[in-house]
Amino acid sequence: MMRLYLVRHGQTAWNADGRAQGHSDVDLDDNGLAQAEILKDALVSSGARRILSSDLKRCVATAKPLATALNLEITQREALRERTFGVLEGKHYTDLRFWFQAESRAQGLSEFELRPDNGESVKDVWKRLTPIDREINRGSDHAVVIAHGGTCALLLARLVNATVESSRSFRFENASITELVRRPDGFWQLLRYNDTRHLGAK
Repeated sequence: MMRLYLVRHGQTAWNADGRAQGHSDVDLDDNGLAQAEILKDALVSSGARRILSSDLKRCVATAKPLATALNLEITQREALRERTFGVLEGKHYTDLRFWFQAESRAQGLSEFELRPDNGESVKDVWKRLTPIDREINRGSDHAVVIAHGGTCALLLARLVNATVESSRSFRFENASITELVRRPDGFWQLLRYNDTRHLGAK
């Protein structure tokens, strides 16, 4: 049975500061680089034959140590990028929450439908992940997908046949591992979620 390892990228300085990154191409910080090495050790015996990654630097850098250890190419997919927050990128998440709550009331839209100027809504990203969902489900080899917190939440919801709204309850720590197995009936079973035990004190 195919196993899928869904991984959030390692830490960046913006993560540490609580700032929204979106499509901003922020590098891993020193802690994030160390987390990438630890992830490699945690997944090197996973049997993975394929690595899919967002094309943003923080994900590719997280994938590189594992790809090198397994002698695999990193397949980069723009569709795996985080939601772009447009003019709100770089803002603190506290400011984002205030904006979304205020605009939700003003526009009469759910927070899943709101789209900042030059940005995406949650539902936009949900649709953007459709080809990724299909690509994963067409495969048979064990695979690692390295993406972003919001993208991981939406992709997990899609894989387990949940709703876009349910993705709000999913949280992914930096360099966490979420493992699923595809059963013979084609449905995905969640084996572990947001696992950070491999990071220890990191």
